[in-house]
Amino acid sequence: ILFGHLFYLKTRMDALPRNAHEQYMFADIAHEHFQSEGLFYVDLWPVSGTMMIVTSPLVAAQVAQTNAKICYDRASILERFFKPIAGGPNLFDMPEKDWRPWRAVFNKGFGAEQVTNLVPHVLSEVAAYKARLQDFARRKEIRYYEYRSCLVRKVETHLSQRNTSLEAQKGYNVLADSMMSQIRWHQPNAEANPLGHLNFVRWIVEWWNGRQMDRYIGTELDKRFLEYIQDPSDKRQKSVMDLVLQAYIAQSGEHKPAELDPDFRAFAIRQIRLFVFTGHDSTSSTICYAFHLLSQNPDALKRIRSEHDRVLGSDTTKASTLLEEYPKLLNDLLYTTAVIKEVLRLFPPAASSRQGKVGAHVNDDCGTVCPTDGVSMIWTIHAELHRAPKYWKRPVEFLPERWLVEPTHELFPIKDAWRAFEYGPRNCIAQGIVMSELKIILACMVREFDFKPAYDEWDQLHPWKGEKIYRGDRAYQMEEAAAHPVEHYPCRVFLRDV
Repeated sequence: ILFGHLFYLKTRMDALPRNAHEQYMFADIAHEHFQSEGLFYVDLWPVSGTMMIVTSPLVAAQVAQTNAKICYDRASILERFFKPIAGGPNLFDMPEKDWRPWRAVFNKGFGAEQVTNLVPHVLSEVAAYKARLQDFARRKEIRYYEYRSCLVRKVETHLSQRNTSLEAQKGYNVLADSMMSQIRWHQPNAEANPLGHLNFVRWIVEWWNGRQMDRYIGTELDKRFLEYIQDPSDKRQKSVMDLVLQAYIAQSGEHKPAELDPDFRAFAIRQIRLFVFTGHDSTSSTICYAFHLLSQNPDALKRIRSEHDRVLGSDTTKASTLLEEYPKLLNDLLYTTAVIKEVLRLFPPAASSRQGKVGAHVNDDCGTVCPTDGVSMIWTIHAELHRAPKYWKRPVEFLPERWLVEPTHELFPIKDAWRAFEYGPRNCIAQGIVMSELKIILACMVREFDFKPAYDEWDQLHPWKGEKIYRGDRAYQMEEAAAHPVEHYPCRVFLRDV
């Protein structure tokens, strides 16, 4: 076929609501035609190569966990996707031989101890954001929900763990705002469509944002390096920046470098930019959908508030102080954890990809051998896998209790069907921190605010023709680097009398 499946895919994309994430196009094809198999191929020539679309937990486990020929390398075409975000090769898209030693280095910064150490920083930023929401509630304005968690103390903590804050919740910050701009300007479908880079304005904006981020991070990196040179015994921190510098100094042996090698400095900056991006996307999108789904499910909202009263006490003003003093109380928020997992099931912020390899194959749900030779990307679509009736009971319902039932219960999830952070060697390195941060945000906010979607008002202010609902929800996902609520979730915020 001269143009592969491009014309067919255009008809599928045109049938979706405006700005809908491209993953829905493949999800619909899988839902309508390939439920039995759990995978299919799609030809994107001449724009890109052949892709294998996966929507089965059985196949996804082979791709990400058990097939050693495939599970270690992400799709090489992701380099186009991450170039504006990170600035070049990074921990996410590196080939296995380069990725493996650095994953071991960064693992040290995401253990249980580090998660506990982050609690005071997250609590501080939650307090700042609560103050902003209180102001919006009093002014009775439509709010475009956007929790900039990673771009505040979380970034500062992973960057250098100094006693200063980016203060991005309160005003302008070069690093935070440059990354936000980069995300807004990011080209949809960048991994599959190189033609989008012909947009000259986008190229200029991305170049400028990258320059600003590199300068900001580079300045902090140079300061921290000088501190290590002056005090080589300093091993107090486990931030991303500290871990990178410790590895760099260690490999130099007895002859400590007087200054950072330019190539290594550029490498370190790329890794820090990556962590700034990934933390923002996972937390921002998920907390937004958590409040959305809780607002639509009053029984679940009542139950999560009851759990917070029981674990943290009925005085909401003391929740932050209690969590700072006893961070392990987060482990007692079982229903809150179930809410977060169910939110991530229905609205996963990202999919998963691996590189096809010569001589490597997977078996679909019917047992058919499916080769990956010549496959430019094996793409596991979590948005479909997480809702497929073949693998989930009552798949479209918001049921946090499915994460609390016994294994014999019909709602109990089947093995490998929930993949929000992926499994296998290249799973999400920061999943422990993300889950803790989400629990803290809900614990400190869900009893103090009510949220009501304001899409009807937004549609009146911005009229346009066409479908506005996808799979029963107006708050469908759009692509801004990762998946976010369309139109940034216009809503109204109300203070509760507690």
